Amino acid sequence: MKYSLFFALPLLAGTLAAAPVELQQEIAAGISSGKKEIVLTQPEYRSGRTVELKKLDGVTIDGNGARLVMTDLKHAVRLSNCRNVTVKNLTVDYDPLPFTQGVITSVSPDSRVVEFTIDKGYPDLTGPYAVGRMHLFTADGKEWKRDAADLYGRTEIIDARHGRFRASKPEPAFAAGDRVALNQRKNGAFYLTGCGPVRFENITIHTCPSLGFCNRFSEGGDELINVKLARGPRPAEADAERLLSTCADGLNYAYIRRGPKLVNCDFSFMGDDSVNLHSVALPVVQLLDSNTFDTLRPYKHEEFAKVVRPGDRLRLLDPSDYSVVGEAVIKSFRPSPRKYDRETLKKFYFNRGDGLKDWTAYEITLEPGGAPVKAGLFFDIPAIGANGFEIRDSRFHDHRGRALRIMASDGVIENNRFERIKHAAITVGAEYGYWREAGWVENIQIRNNQIRDVGCNMMLQPDSYANGAISVFARLEDYSGTFKGNRNITITGNSVDTCPAAGIFLFAADGVTLKDNRLVNTAFGQKTPGRDCGFTGLKPVWIINSANVTQ
Repeated sequence: MKYSLFFALPLLAGTLAAAPVELQQEIAAGISSGKKEIVLTQPEYRSGRTVELKKLDGVTIDGNGARLVMTDLKHAVRLSNCRNVTVKNLTVDYDPLPFTQGVITSVSPDSRVVEFTIDKGYPDLTGPYAVGRMHLFTADGKEWKRDAADLYGRTEIIDARHGRFRASKPEPAFAAGDRVALNQRKNGAFYLTGCGPVRFENITIHTCPSLGFCNRFSEGGDELINVKLARGPRPAEADAERLLSTCADGLNYAYIRRGPKLVNCDFSFMGDDSVNLHSVALPVVQLLDSNTFDTLRPYKHEEFAKVVRPGDRLRLLDPSDYSVVGEAVIKSFRPSPRKYDRETLKKFYFNRGDGLKDWTAYEITLEPGGAPVKAGLFFDIPAIGANGFEIRDSRFHDHRGRALRIMASDGVIENNRFERIKHAAITVGAEYGYWREAGWVENIQIRNNQIRDVGCNMMLQPDSYANGAISVFARLEDYSGTFKGNRNITITGNSVDTCPAAGIFLFAADGVTLKDNRLVNTAFGQKTPGRDCGFTGLKPVWIINSANVTQ
């Protein structure tokens, strides 16, 4: 459906009057004149307000090489209910930076407490930067210190330029002279909701306070072409290069009906994963009749009722192992008029504990004739899982998390390069445990990827559940079950060189083809990863609870 200027302009008007710079006005002026391509005219725009793009259809915003520098830690660009929009030739940065950084000056004898000095030219160590996580880099700042675990604890402010970090457990990798970063997590660079296909082309993000690209409750089908996430230029008066790019994932898409296509992208130095695609697992909280029940979600202001459609398939899951016990067809999905309390919520989201503050209830009605529904079951909805993704000809390197964390189906991962990543390079599978991001995956091609020097200490942890450079995984509360929900996966022509865990790890998979993969210097770790999950027998191709594997 086309959206007229009559509808688009009033929605933009609220931000125009208060905008401290001319970017929002320049875009609105182009729209009001009937232009379908708006070419920006200034080399740099500084703004403390989010650029709002609402109900646009068939419009191109050409940055023409401009820099958008955000002076407040808000979303840089928010697209709402847009269709067939292109944003291209634009660089996004933040000033002040959403992170600060420095150098370790002392380490306690028990390797739990470090003191550090903030680098010249980087933000003072005020309260927002004194977070409970720390990123540890080599002394030259060129790489993550990959023999270190993820660092959590407590940051104490000594003064504006000095701090102390108390780790939750000893970290032998701490050393005086190492570089550290402390980042906030607030808002991302590009945030999309309710959108149809959006194309991002020749976009660079130097930093942002959270996710580089976030899409929620949308039709999807986005394209990212020649998109780069990379550390930005050295700040004025600084004597050290930046350590981080984005403070969280490069791209995180969830509850959308079609996954993204990434081609010729380069993601590096993020504070978390490169790409995260997922859906949601929800509990059957209260059965109202044989075909109607309520569910709860531990957040406010979400729009599942807008993205779930009549006719969508619903999979019922046994809470003990998340095996599929039946399917049904959704007739309606809407907000529930019934009220619930925190104690009810905690029964189903017990991993979150007392951190649960907000929630939303939904009422689901199923078409007759499906599998019987019982209170206490879980369910997922594959249609909103970012399926149909493509990730090709791209590079993912030098960052903290996993490169690809894929909980979506019907996708291709092809001709990519992965280097110097603290966790796994490629993970596909089900996250039913802590985050309940769902879901059993099917029909995935992983082919002709080059993987080098990934894993390190993070993949050797006792609770690790994705234990190979290429991993087919399931995150559960109990790993002793036998259900094999990840199906029809082909892993061919890939090269893995140096990973202390497995080169290829398969768990809870049925129907996997392994062919022409080259594994060098893998499975050499001194400890078996995932030993708390009951995993034993580390080897280059490590197969656990899987069937019909062709090698």
